[in-house]
Amino acid sequence: MSEQVWYLYQNQQQLGPFEHAQVLQLLETGMINKQDAFLFKVGWKDWQPIEACLSELGLSVDQTSQQDSSEYKGEQRRINAPRTGIEGEVIVHNNGQLVIGKGVNISATGIFVETSEKLFFVGERLKLSVRCAGLEKSFNVIARVVRYNSNKAYPIGYGLSFENLDSKIAGKIAELVRLDKKAS
Repeated sequence: MSEQVWYLYQNQQQLGPFEHAQVLQLLETGMINKQDAFLFKVGWKDWQPIEACLSELGLSVDQTSQQDSSEYKGEQRRINAPRTGIEGEVIVHNNGQLVIGKGVNISATGIFVETSEKLFFVGERLKLSVRCAGLEKSFNVIARVVRYNSNKAYPIGYGLSFENLDSKIAGKIAELVRLDKKAS
């Protein structure tokens, strides 16, 4: 096990210590906002912007820009998926942390929840309570975090994939999507 010598400052919070591999994983999964986060390593005199730490982390600017372009491609796939915009509230929690976000769009396979609170990680399973216009009742479902978008050109928040969504609810959501596409 390597030494925990890295600290992260982001969203007005100091986090850490982290091992080198943990910092790389946080960068890879988008949990570190490269635009306004800083790193500190034991032995340094001051905090450094992420961009200034790339060589110390064993990364090149090319590697991080490739990550950014793959995040953009993910956004493109999302935009082209059969979804419909929604208005409503989504409660997201993992039995320890809770976020109340705004539903942005939904499909029978997932939902995007707008929230600036970055509490969950990609791959984590969460419990959702979804209440949105167009569905007569709210529903509960387990979902997996598939991405966190921090690109301000799009809504900030989580892309979540439903697991074992009740088929009746999936059918009602599919109907919302169909009606929305028909109206367009």
